[in-house]
Amino acid sequence: VTMQGDNEHILKDIAIRKMTEMLSQVLVVVKEVSRDVQFIKSELADGKITPASCEGPLPDTVQQMLPIQLPITSEDDFNKAELLLKNEPDRQKMIARLALVGGSTPTCMIRRMLVTVLTNSLACKFNWAGKKRTPHDSKQPFKDTMMQDCMFAAARQYDRHLTQQAFSDTVKKWLRYAPWRAGGKKNN
Repeated sequence: VTMQGDNEHILKDIAIRKMTEMLSQVLVVVKEVSRDVQFIKSELADGKITPASCEGPLPDTVQQMLPIQLPITSEDDFNKAELLLKNEPDRQKMIARLALVGGSTPTCMIRRMLVTVLTNSLACKFNWAGKKRTPHDSKQPFKDTMMQDCMFAAARQYDRHLTQQAFSDTVKKWLRYAPWRAGGKKNN
């Protein structure tokens, strides 16, 4: 009886060792795949590969496809971009460009798109509704812009269940803190 019990114990130990080795190998492969996925996401965000083909560098850079230099640094450039985005092909290119930004969550993607599109100093000139907080603090309404429409469309490609409310809440918060990111809010 003890010989059979010892054999069973030895067989269990061997099985456990083999399973542990296999799990270790699986873990190594999962880590490699994870690194590859991060690399591909980075290449997509930089516009070096297209999401449809993933076959290599784009023949033209995304910046050449878009007649808009990102990030936008001035109100004048923003107004020019708004005019361009009224043209449907340019609007679709902007949506495609913004969709490449990616992110681990819809909120993260929205913030990454905002960073891609606006400098902090320009973001300081916007709030969601354009309402004045003080007589000297007049801001432009971001909610009525073509750029906002493009960003929402790109975010909806990422998450079909994203609501306008969730999108606007993220944009409002990001715009609210732009003065701090731009070098600190001035205290009067």
